[in-house]
Amino acid sequence: MSMKIMFGKIITIAVFLSLPMAAFGRTNYIGYSGAPGTAGRCASSCHGTTGGTIIVDGFPTQYTPGQTYTISIGHNGGSTIRQFNGSVRIGTGTQNAGIITAGTNTATYNTFVESNGVHLSASNLDNASFFWTAPAAGTGEVKLYLAGHQGLTGGANTDLILTASEMTSAIDDELSLPTKIAVINNYPNPFNPKTTIHYEIPQSGRVALDIFDIQGKKVANLFDGVSEAGKYDIVWNASHQPSGIYFCRLVVDNESISKMITLLK
Repeated sequence: MSMKIMFGKIITIAVFLSLPMAAFGRTNYIGYSGAPGTAGRCASSCHGTTGGTIIVDGFPTQYTPGQTYTISIGHNGGSTIRQFNGSVRIGTGTQNAGIITAGTNTATYNTFVESNGVHLSASNLDNASFFWTAPAAGTGEVKLYLAGHQGLTGGANTDLILTASEMTSAIDDELSLPTKIAVINNYPNPFNPKTTIHYEIPQSGRVALDIFDIQGKKVANLFDGVSEAGKYDIVWNASHQPSGIYFCRLVVDNESISKMITLLK
């Protein structure tokens, strides 16, 4: 509060200071996922208590090199998520593992202590997601570090470290034939506009690989013929299809299996 004399009168002027939200809850803090080399876990443990309920879904326990995964952030009770910081590192070191890109309610950040991190694009949300493209073959074990805070300044904190190992190489996979049919995965997923569909068949037979839209209409036939036992990769170019959910169906003789895939343009 300040005072000013004008024309013989004392006028009192009230001055209100607006404190940035970051100073009262760390909502805008970045570089605090708790990964090696960062500034700690101020996204969570600079304030509040333990017992947070933030959960992570979609981070694999075993990753395929180059594949894109959708990582979902939510909570299973308590207050909304005020903020979180996350990043993925190689082993227990400071080097980034793969590439993080923003998804729903998230944004990426780069600081001198943490490059290619991810956090909420707005505070006090129930859920969010981001995309993680796994690193190249030969990288080995990687870890997702996440620190988050719920509620007001005294709210609950969550600190997570999730580990994913690298899948065996394609060369090793070729040494053994599959024992049953399976659409193993498609990568990337979500995709735009191309994705590679990997499937396996245990013995020679009539094979059909088709794509159906959410209404059950067949929109593409990727293969229809006789194949030997083995492992196969086929690319689907969906440049002429609208964004949405599709189903990839593999039929081998009288046996079939389907997988849901997502086109995002």
